[in-house]
Amino acid sequence: MKKIISAFVMLLVTAGIGLAQEATISKVVKVAAAEQSQPLSATHARMTQFYDDDPFRGETFEVYWSASAPGLAPGATVIFEYVPQTAPGVHALHIQYDFKTVGGRKTVFTIPEKDFREGGNVKAWRVRVIRAGRLLAEQTSANWK
Repeated sequence: MKKIISAFVMLLVTAGIGLAQEATISKVVKVAAAEQSQPLSATHARMTQFYDDDPFRGETFEVYWSASAPGLAPGATVIFEYVPQTAPGVHALHIQYDFKTVGGRKTVFTIPEKDFREGGNVKAWRVRVIRAGRLLAEQTSANWK
């Protein structure tokens, strides 16, 4: 019986179907512009009225995800795909981890100012964690198609 179960598990692994998830995405948070504001310089840190809060610098999204034990070998990539309100097509940003990832991570994506000015706010998004061409985790906004 043990040999049959072992053979079945080996078949699932070689077919690319894992019994346990290697990565999970817990949440994706859009960060408000006011939360991104930082003092202009260290010398003006005490002067709270001087903040850089230009609403046109882009949008920022924080992706909270985790890699299950024993972790992911170097090469894991987090991809943030998004559809702007007024620009056609799907745009993508990615960050590759060139080191072993274990446990909780926060990956931050900021829509470039030029793209934000041309396309407006993000109306739909999808986040994926991949490694070696394998999809490990995915989460989408409610209106992603």
